[in-house]
Amino acid sequence: MRAGFLGAVAVAVALFLCSSSWAMDAPAFYSLAKKQAGINAFAVTVQSAVETGNWTSPLWRNTYNGAGLKAPPSWRASKPYVEFVSPESKDGVYYKKSSYFRKYESPQAFLKDYAVKIKQDYPRCTPDNVWGYFAGLYKGRLGKWATDHRYFELLARKAVQLEPVLLTQGHLKRSLSYAIDKYYLEQWQIDIIKAVMDK
Repeated sequence: MRAGFLGAVAVAVALFLCSSSWAMDAPAFYSLAKKQAGINAFAVTVQSAVETGNWTSPLWRNTYNGAGLKAPPSWRASKPYVEFVSPESKDGVYYKKSSYFRKYESPQAFLKDYAVKIKQDYPRCTPDNVWGYFAGLYKGRLGKWATDHRYFELLARKAVQLEPVLLTQGHLKRSLSYAIDKYYLEQWQIDIIKAVMDK
């Protein structure tokens, strides 16, 4: 009887620790991201919200992997990782694929490694401009960040949704003018941003 009671208590404690350890929202993540050099804090908050379903996905809960960073063989040789089935897209068709993902001990550890990944593989991500940052995710050293053919639109929609929560009103509109002036964006990206912002 006592062993059963202690087992139930252990399960309850484990569930509490699991649920509280990964709890995150946009303001909390943004606050952490602002402390990490080399990235655009708002852009990575938006990207992480998209990638993790607002920090509720099993991958986030189990690994603190806030942007779906894969674990190549060089990572798996010495660092923690998990195998996980995730949605992918090819030629506009979605399917499930099993892949290896990096595992972190904290959101801060994720952000530190993410900044290294951006610097090495996505150097055209502009820390000074959210739209330029998103455009840079399409011009990586090894290709674009995500396979999802709607990824840019998803990022734009989430950015508009989070603007009133994290930024001053009109920030995204001013950022768009700046990005256009700096030639950060392709026309299809401008069209998506304008369509999303006009809704």
